Amino acid sequence: MTSHPMIHMKELRILYAISFLVALVRFDLGFGFVVGLSAALIHQVLFMKYVDTLLFKEKFSVFGFIIGYIFRFMVMVFAVASAFLWPDFISIFSVILGLFVLKLLLYVKELSLKKGENR
Repeated sequence: MTSHPMIHMKELRILYAISFLVALVRFDLGFGFVVGLSAALIHQVLFMKYVDTLLFKEKFSVFGFIIGYIFRFMVMVFAVASAFLWPDFISIFSVILGLFVLKLLLYVKELSLKKGENR
């Protein structure tokens, strides 16, 4: 089984490195960003695997869709809930930033690829 291409993104490695550097200064901000970024990555990888199964293997079940949706939603909920359970160790603001930064990174990367195609 090959690894997912999103895990090898250079930008993702840079974001994790920045979060570890921030954790050296303020642990709650850096660790919260790691939690949010990891939850967003897990969510995205699970969603892409679901779409690959749906499109390329042409397997669809309503039960599988509901379970997958609930599981992906619970990953996000656990990331935010961890900030409420351990506010001294995890900042809620950095968790939310970590949840959104992956999607923003993917949109910006897609825009840059489209801009390069027009040239």
